[in-house]
Amino acid sequence: MKQFLKITLLLLLVTNVRILYAQVSDKPLSVGIVVYPGVEILDFSGPSEVFGSTEGFKAFIVAYKKEPLLSQGFITVTPQYAIDDCPPTDILVFPGGGTGSVIGEQKMIDWIRERSKTTQFMMSVCTGAALLSKAGLLDGKEVTTWYGFIPGLKEMNPSATVLSNTRFVDNGHVVTTAGVSAGIDGALHVVSRIKGETAAKATARYMEYDKWQPRDGKVNETPFVKTAREQGIEAATKSIQPVPGSLQPLYYPGEMINLAMELMDTKPTESEAILRWLIQSTAPTPALYDVLGMVYSKMGKTVPPDSRTFRDHLADGDIAWAKQTYTETIKMYPDWRLFTEDQINGVGYQLQSIKKIKEAIELFQWNTELYPASANAWDSLSEMYESAGKRELAIAASEQCLAKLPACGYDEQTKQALTKASKERIVRLKEKG
Repeated sequence: MKQFLKITLLLLLVTNVRILYAQVSDKPLSVGIVVYPGVEILDFSGPSEVFGSTEGFKAFIVAYKKEPLLSQGFITVTPQYAIDDCPPTDILVFPGGGTGSVIGEQKMIDWIRERSKTTQFMMSVCTGAALLSKAGLLDGKEVTTWYGFIPGLKEMNPSATVLSNTRFVDNGHVVTTAGVSAGIDGALHVVSRIKGETAAKATARYMEYDKWQPRDGKVNETPFVKTAREQGIEAATKSIQPVPGSLQPLYYPGEMINLAMELMDTKPTESEAILRWLIQSTAPTPALYDVLGMVYSKMGKTVPPDSRTFRDHLADGDIAWAKQTYTETIKMYPDWRLFTEDQINGVGYQLQSIKKIKEAIELFQWNTELYPASANAWDSLSEMYESAGKRELAIAASEQCLAKLPACGYDEQTKQALTKASKERIVRLKEKG
């Protein structure tokens, strides 16, 4: 369905990471960007750009009060939420600049403290660290902030170790960054932990932000990652157990992919073990197999093309090559993933946009063969048939969409949208006949 894919054409160019089955995609992580009168522009807009440009995150603006405010005296910012009606958050970002207007509000500090109990990542940029400190979240931790505020933060929180010349510090639950542009680095690091460095680099590339150096920060690894690095993934899974009530999972797929990539040259066998374990324990993505392919190449094994190369051929309309490559790939490695359903759909619409209708139809047809139970795949094929004037085929595909819908795991809004689109298309095309 085209409205599902209005952002997909851009995302196909900037990221390799997607969930395997479109019909059961995970809920995006909710990212609240907190602002105040006088907030530094890049402090909040930098992380907003990162999370807003990366698939799997849904960012919004929240403030102490839901009323317009001025950033640096000349940009009006209108928050979508106040702290009183802010929806649940997975990530909260506290920029710098203007924090003095709210740091004395006990209600604000209490809200930060309470939110920290249900939010996976509490992140500060620049002097936003003062708010986290006032809420008691930096006590005894290694942290960083804008260079001009380092003395102030040390005085404010003597129990914290404040690091200079450090773009970001990751303590697991709490991530602090240096000033202004460093908020971009911290946000990219969070993306990297969750989705992998490849995804974060793709976002940085899209933003043309070539300053990001993943190793410029200080990361205090979780016990699971540290054990996997030092003793191997088998030892980690046996000795490290989830902490009851912990906000964060035992590991994020991204940080395990990153570890596998780090070990690729020195310990390729362990790198393979990590990736194979991830494939078995999580929803496997093309990105996982891309890294596994790199490891296999190090071992001298024959490997399929990476998922980006595969999609590039599809985008060129080389459907025959793609089908043959897919067939050869699953003969070598039956579980290998070169693409996802919605990636195929996205390329199909991309082909339509450049008037390669024949190739687009062929690709949508193939998607229904690959994912015959997907109502969305049939709806997209029907839409393409209609645009090509293939009336009877479009009707038949819409009927298939309606037939598949009851068994699909879509939310009610998606089901209603697909039902409406298919029924209206059938009526419209029958009236033309």
